[in-house]
Amino acid sequence: MSLRHRLFIIIVLLFFALLLYSRLPQSAAAPEDEGILPLGPSGDYFEPPNKLVVATRLYNRGKIPVFRVDIDSVRLESATLTAPALPLHLGEIGAGHFAVIQVDFNSSGLAQHTEYELVVRGTYRTKEGDDRDDQERHEFTLRDHITLPPVSPGSAQVKSAKIDPHKVSGGKYPHREPNFDEEENPARWTVPTGPFVPGKPTPTETKLEKAPRTPGDPPGVIFNANDGLGINGNTIAEPSGAVGGGVIFVTANFYAAYSTNGGSSFKKLDPTTIFPNDNVGLCCDQIVQYVPSIDRFIWLIQGTDATAVQQPNGVRIASASPADIINSSGTSWTYWDLTPNVFGEPTGTGFDYPDLSVGNNYLYMSWDVGWPACPKGCNSGHLVARSLLSQIKASGTIGIDYTTPSDSSSAWGAHLMQDTGNEIFWAGQQNNSSQSLVVYSLAEGSNTYFWRTIGVSSWPNSGISAITPDNQDFLNKLSGFPGSAVIGATRSGNQLWFAWSAGTNNNFQQPHVEMVELDRANNFNTLQQVQIWNNSYAFAYPALATNACTGEVGLSLEYGGNKKFWEDHVVGFWGDFLVYITTNSSIGTNRYGDYVSLRQDSNPKLNGAFMDAFGFGLDKTANGGTQTDTRYIQFGRDCKRGR
Repeated sequence: MSLRHRLFIIIVLLFFALLLYSRLPQSAAAPEDEGILPLGPSGDYFEPPNKLVVATRLYNRGKIPVFRVDIDSVRLESATLTAPALPLHLGEIGAGHFAVIQVDFNSSGLAQHTEYELVVRGTYRTKEGDDRDDQERHEFTLRDHITLPPVSPGSAQVKSAKIDPHKVSGGKYPHREPNFDEEENPARWTVPTGPFVPGKPTPTETKLEKAPRTPGDPPGVIFNANDGLGINGNTIAEPSGAVGGGVIFVTANFYAAYSTNGGSSFKKLDPTTIFPNDNVGLCCDQIVQYVPSIDRFIWLIQGTDATAVQQPNGVRIASASPADIINSSGTSWTYWDLTPNVFGEPTGTGFDYPDLSVGNNYLYMSWDVGWPACPKGCNSGHLVARSLLSQIKASGTIGIDYTTPSDSSSAWGAHLMQDTGNEIFWAGQQNNSSQSLVVYSLAEGSNTYFWRTIGVSSWPNSGISAITPDNQDFLNKLSGFPGSAVIGATRSGNQLWFAWSAGTNNNFQQPHVEMVELDRANNFNTLQQVQIWNNSYAFAYPALATNACTGEVGLSLEYGGNKKFWEDHVVGFWGDFLVYITTNSSIGTNRYGDYVSLRQDSNPKLNGAFMDAFGFGLDKTANGGTQTDTRYIQFGRDCKRGR
């Protein structure tokens, strides 16, 4: 056979091989398909005697829906899958949405505090139709890692470190654009659905009333202030603040501001010019507290490294008296850098979503560990730390005690309890019913923190969506993060209140807020489970604080949706079934912030009966843009008059 004939035969064979390959189903194991349908985050819990329940998310990161999504195989290393029967038909997943995959394994061969690889295999189509659309059928193999939770009830010892102080004054550093990304704060925990536990929903819906723009007295509630900062910022405002010593100090993601005239006007501050861009710069989230016992504002800043990559890498805690703020125009602070190495984490470990609380003798801090990066040796989860207030006041080296993050991995995105007294509390969502809340506690005078599981009635952990009149879903990001994390908590005597955003079901046609009251003096027994709800609009993002005069629980949260209502900030007291609208939004967004704030006012003349709330709305500008309306609100009761 001549060389020409051999080449001809080779070309023909190659042609038919390529034709056959083009007709084969295309595999999603390719990198571009794995990017379309990523897996995770996962959540898990044990059911006795030998069942491990795992819930994970299958996201559609593409720009079009995917159809006929089927799960053919789910594997967790050596564990045996016991339910459900496969294949599992998920149907359609819209662009930017996700479906939850929940499976059961026999846990007898698995070890707690151990990481395992979860592998999910399946298929999807990028066009509606039947099997004739073979070229649009894709296979995928996706992986996530889960760590089995610790035994509950349980306990562990805090670890300790020391941090040296630094001082700044004058605002002399060059301005640096903050490393702000609307994709900050991702989900890292999926709440599994537990066995159904019937409950009795709160029969009274919560209604609305406009709060006065000037000091006034609606029935039962006094408003002393409802003041806008007059500063436009990012539409993901996430306001925090506190009041003390004649100063109102407020943060809203990448800027800060203060007032010395009761909120009539505010001066804007640029944190990047106040602090150096070294170990810890400025990324995004900021939290503020005022501590009356030491007359100090505490400013907690989520940082970013000083490299070109600029990833969240530690937090910075700063302290200043009201006099320091007034005399230095807000630029004089003592600060401490809390980098990953301080807590035994490798360099590059991400710290995210910080929070603050004040106890009798300690300042409490918390944040999520392991995002956006969790290098080898990183201990992912939720970390809680404390430092003595006396050491912070002295402005010297401070000691810091801290927990092991993986002990409270289900508390990803949680906030600390406010008005917490002699013991700090926080909580995670293990599932949405019989073994729902994992409540953690660390008492002053003790180096041991404890956790226990609290059963509650079933609540909906899906359907978190609220559409504004311009067809924007302002709870779109909330459905992912912080999701149903416990972001509202306060203590009133021995009553411990925890609150979180929940979805929809037959009882609640709009997203709502679930709240549980526990009895600290009686083995954390559940006293009641209640809801803030209305079938005409959604409620979400709860922040709680306690009225020290009446013992009531104050509320700061957001409402809106049902295509009739904008996203707006509201405040009030639990039990009134009435909240007051403090903002007047006129434009929607698909990316609202991740929290609002509420603090017990420190003015001794007010007897602890008033609250300082910090929330925001969004205004439409003349050219069709969006302007942020961040507000400071002071409201409360008249203790002498009573309710």
